[in-house]
Amino acid sequence: MRTALGSLLIIACLAGSGRADSGAPESASSPWVDQAPAPVLAPGPDDGGGSPGGDHKVASVVTLGGIYAAFTTWTYFAWYRKHKPLSQFKWGGDGWLGDTTYAGGADKFGHAWATMGLGRAGTELLRQWGGYDRLTASLIGVGLSEALFIGVEVKDGFYYEFSFSDLTGDSLGALAAFALSNWPRLDELFDYRVQYFPSKEYRRQFRGGNVNIAEDYSGETYLLALHLGGIHSLRDMKYGTWSRFVDVAVGFDSRGYKPDPPSGLPDYEHHQNLFIGVSLNAQGLFDYLLEGHQSHGARVTKKITHGLFEMFNLPYTAGPIPGLQLTDTPTGTVDKGGA
Repeated sequence: MRTALGSLLIIACLAGSGRADSGAPESASSPWVDQAPAPVLAPGPDDGGGSPGGDHKVASVVTLGGIYAAFTTWTYFAWYRKHKPLSQFKWGGDGWLGDTTYAGGADKFGHAWATMGLGRAGTELLRQWGGYDRLTASLIGVGLSEALFIGVEVKDGFYYEFSFSDLTGDSLGALAAFALSNWPRLDELFDYRVQYFPSKEYRRQFRGGNVNIAEDYSGETYLLALHLGGIHSLRDMKYGTWSRFVDVAVGFDSRGYKPDPPSGLPDYEHHQNLFIGVSLNAQGLFDYLLEGHQSHGARVTKKITHGLFEMFNLPYTAGPIPGLQLTDTPTGTVDKGGA
């Protein structure tokens, strides 16, 4: 989650730079997804870019490089400037998904989510605006995202500790970004999103001046969602339109781990939650509401909402199905470390 600002920055750039010409007809498919009911592992065509007239190869690479340079500068001021480097490189990590790890495992899901989001957004910037073919755009976009977070982990080794579990999360996110970008049928069926609303623990600290929203893991829920609308036999039924707005999801969150309580107060109660549930598919909802609208504003709005809700879930629109939730409370001492 600490990389959410970078994801939002690139998504915003994609929405502005990758939009279609106002005089060009809109594609029948949604901005990021090919809707044809192809086999799941049928690769998308090397279409030379998804935007009519989109051929800004040098400009798109320079723009993407500038965004990454700005984000790298931000990481220095956010994570390293006030932290003294270690006397030597430290190998290790902060555990995996255990209930005594500093974030209860939510940080690993955050690493995967952020790497995937940056990789996908970079891919679409290069493909839709830059005019690169799908495979080339994804290799560059995903490769840059993975390289960025490898660099972050290496630098963490000099300031905190190198985390193999964080790197694993990063790499899984990169693989997901590559797969979803190159197999559109997978993208039509699945999303990996975060649902976030500032937790009461963080809101209390924010009033005291804490702006580290990145570690508000108590406000995050990660969702692997199956779009029911991606099942064509269901969506195309007489009353199947509702399926475009409903997802079945596997969700995970941790509560009480981060942020920490104010100094001098007892620690919060920690617990992890794993569940199968349902979620509003806001991406499908906005695609439906904007379908067929040809105005420039409608096309830009559709592109923005489609990209945004590819990565983010509207707050309070996902929850477990009764009886399909597991909650775990740690019995040991919770680690208070973490980068």
